Amino acid sequence: FYAAIRRYWPALPDGALLPGYSGIRPKTAGPREPAADFLIQGPREHGVRGLVHLFGIESPGLTASLALADAVLLTLNRQEEMR
Repeated sequence: FYAAIRRYWPALPDGALLPGYSGIRPKTAGPREPAADFLIQGPREHGVRGLVHLFGIESPGLTASLALADAVLLTLNRQEEMR
């Protein structure tokens, strides 16, 4: 992998790359269907403490990112209140 990157970044230091998880982007609407609203699922929906799924975050996702972050915090805070 380093060799491929060094073709355009020759000074890439050894050890500079770290593995990371990129996730998946599931669709919330099928082919030829209009885009669906964002879907946020927290522990109440799936039962896993501390996990929040964000589905359908496509084109307006960057614009909505601060509001989505607020929604995630509310979801997690609700979970803590239920404990």
